[in-house]
Amino acid sequence: MKTTFIAFICLLFFFTLTATKCNKEDPPKATVTVLDENNNPLAGAQVKVYSDPTYYIHSADYQPVGYYNPDEKQLYDIQYTDGSGQTRHSFKYESIYSVKVTYIKSIAHPGTHNADTTFLYGQGALVLKNNKTYSETIYCY
Repeated sequence: MKTTFIAFICLLFFFTLTATKCNKEDPPKATVTVLDENNNPLAGAQVKVYSDPTYYIHSADYQPVGYYNPDEKQLYDIQYTDGSGQTRHSFKYESIYSVKVTYIKSIAHPGTHNADTTFLYGQGALVLKNNKTYSETIYCY
């Protein structure tokens, strides 16, 4: 009887430990808010969140390397800000992500051959961990 009780307690302890390890974690999430120099939200800004720092180098000869997930896809997401200047991102894996923001402030076409476009740029970083939502504010200048 005493041996059966001890075996039951051991099994209960074993199942308790293994059951807690099977809890699925929520994927890491981020909210990026894009503001101008006067703290006004910028709607329509392009927000690139990426883990591979070489991904956005523009060269036909360069192949980006590193920071691949097991599905052999690069860890990046491109979205445009909503009316409140925000984007929401969710990734499968924890990582440190870079953020690059591009906003077209104005486009002027004084003639058929001249075009003057004004861009605002911003950058930052996200440290994403499972079960957490990271908030980052990026200022564009």
